[in-house]
Amino acid sequence: MDKKIKQKQVFVALVDKQLEPFNKTYQDVLGDDLWYTKYIVTQEQESEFINWGVDYIQKTLHLNKTLAEKEMQWFILQWGLKSNKIVNGDISIESMTKNSKTNKA
Repeated sequence: MDKKIKQKQVFVALVDKQLEPFNKTYQDVLGDDLWYTKYIVTQEQESEFINWGVDYIQKTLHLNKTLAEKEMQWFILQWGLKSNKIVNGDISIESMTKNSKTNKA
């Protein structure tokens, strides 16, 4: 399989896994340049996702653990969801904003 195609498949799998708690997929956020800013995960969810991603990258791209960890660091830096241990993982920033505006009215 072509390296670029495999990398794209890994990216899509990472996005899908990251959005799993919100019942969203890569296809749902395709075309929204700021999709990764609209959802909040707990620090525990982020840590679990990173561990899953490292393992997935190792198996899929056949990288050693150190390189897989670096790839996940880059993914989190560029596409990682916001992490906040106070907010429930089911809540998006959009819904928090809507609720905030509704409560003020």
